[in-house]
Amino acid sequence: MTPARRRHIAPTDPGGEPVCVLTAEGARGRRVPIDRLLELGEMRASGNGYEIRLPAGDEHWTLANAFADEEAGCCAAMAFEVTESDTAILLIATF
Repeated sequence: MTPARRRHIAPTDPGGEPVCVLTAEGARGRRVPIDRLLELGEMRASGNGYEIRLPAGDEHWTLANAFADEEAGCCAAMAFEVTESDTAILLIATF
């Protein structure tokens, strides 16, 4: 059994406007576009953000963390949590 991993990225502007400042050019330059995560897993919207569930494994752990890093750079009011269980990687983004 793999030990569970957990990572938290605090918002850089916790009281800021819940907006994303990602530009089209920035989106084209992403290492992990959201489309790639959606092909591999499932997304569910929540009242204060969203969550993406991916299959368990090192590759998906790395992808979820790279996406969270990029998202944190353009969505300063959001916090990100990436957790691992035996069956899934869960990326949770909240305002």
